[in-house]
Amino acid sequence: MEKSTGNWLKRQYIELKQTLIPAHPNDSSWKKFGKQTAFFMFLTLMACGAIAMLIAVSFTH
Repeated sequence: MEKSTGNWLKRQYIELKQTLIPAHPNDSSWKKFGKQTAFFMFLTLMACGAIAMLIAVSFTH
């Protein structure tokens, strides 16, 4: 088991990134860029979904 360093949010971010989009040493620079862009778009979509859910819940309450 790895030693836990950094705060909780940073550890979760790194673990999620390594799980969803693992970096391979033989990836080209464009492939790495594409993976980073895809992960950023995924996080943006998840954040927008969470905000939309909060707005929908606030209207139904």
